[in-house]
Amino acid sequence: MINYISYMQVAKDINYAEEFVSNYRDSHNGHFYEPEDYVDFRIIKKLKNEWIEHVNEKYQATIKSNSTLGKFLKQYPLKFKEFCVLLDLIEETNETTDFERENGIKECKDIFKKHNVRFESSNLRRFKLVYKIVNPLRPMKTVYEISYKAQLALKNKKYIDEYHQLDMALEEESKRNSPDELESLYYIIEPKANFNDLIVSEKLKDELKAAFSRETKKEQIFKKWGFSKVIEYGRGTTLNFRGPPGTGKTLAAHCLAKELNKKLLMVRYDQLQNCFVGVTEKHIQMVFKIAKAKNAVLFFDEADAIALSRSNLQMSWEMSQVNTLLKELERFDGVCIFATNFAEKYDEAFERRLTMHIDFKLPDKGQQLMILDKLLPKKSRENKLAIKDFNLEDLSGGDIKNVALNSAGFAAKDNAEKICKKHIQEAIESVRKAKFIQNDLKSLHYFG
Repeated sequence: MINYISYMQVAKDINYAEEFVSNYRDSHNGHFYEPEDYVDFRIIKKLKNEWIEHVNEKYQATIKSNSTLGKFLKQYPLKFKEFCVLLDLIEETNETTDFERENGIKECKDIFKKHNVRFESSNLRRFKLVYKIVNPLRPMKTVYEISYKAQLALKNKKYIDEYHQLDMALEEESKRNSPDELESLYYIIEPKANFNDLIVSEKLKDELKAAFSRETKKEQIFKKWGFSKVIEYGRGTTLNFRGPPGTGKTLAAHCLAKELNKKLLMVRYDQLQNCFVGVTEKHIQMVFKIAKAKNAVLFFDEADAIALSRSNLQMSWEMSQVNTLLKELERFDGVCIFATNFAEKYDEAFERRLTMHIDFKLPDKGQQLMILDKLLPKKSRENKLAIKDFNLEDLSGGDIKNVALNSAGFAAKDNAEKICKKHIQEAIESVRKAKFIQNDLKSLHYFG
């Protein structure tokens, strides 16, 4: 069997196989015939598969040869499908420019999907033969760049230092705007809880339902009722959940997203903020664009960290971050939720852009017992355990969740069959002690 000498020979054979299923039209005496009129596509498909098998056999034989392509495949052992991806990328790179791709002049197909190869686990990535780059201005747009190492090795040309420097620049760009970095800016969550799972006052539930209705009935509000003519920007449903820790702000965000049948995109502040000038602003723009592209509810927890009052800021870059946030909020027409324990720290202009402020308070006695009853599985409890006997005064919903988990821990320590009153009481005391110490530490002042 004759082996391949160059990668272009493989490309030629693969393209020849594709010709078997080309959609062409023929004419005879002025009458147009579709391929289906005179071609048995079952036979064509069989011939194509046989030809691809033939190409694969020649490819496997080439790996063992000493040709230029054989040497390349020994150095970078690629599976046949991975090599097909590389060929398609080389051909596409030669045929189209970035400008053409970005402006839709030529459709950029998902070549990895076409060949059933995942780039994230591909040898093309491991050997640094192809770099995956995301356009920072269009976060959902991916461009694949072939390394000079791959291009030169396929042609048996020397990989000089100048090309190595170019590859290093490509690799840096890939890291800087990679999907990994973008995805590190947020968590995507499929919410499970709905309004029935939220134990809060009826007033608070009504406010959440009003936000839900405003979002689901936008057509009626802005078109039928004419609000689109008087409100040109800031049409999004922007909510501020404010209140003490553990009072259900995050759970409420989950519930609203679930009721809207949307995913929840939770922003990560540790990744959002960056020490380089302008990067944090770029990240803020990205999360809004990604939330829009994914049709998700955007959720900023502990939002006071990024929406601080500009009157208290001294650094220009801090003010720039707040300004960027304000501009993105005005343009965003989806659902965006901010949650904070310190609403008094908000910038005034930022507060004005939030269309609804919802206050979360500590649960009353009845709500506390309902929360414990909900969080303590029935099958985990000792028979006749009375939830109403416990004193949960001053405990938030988050505290009660810890009580439930810690009571299970105390029961497991005792090798008990079920959780009994003693275990829950121990858990309550443990949580209260931790809260006391935490509050005590907050009240301390350190002097230099």
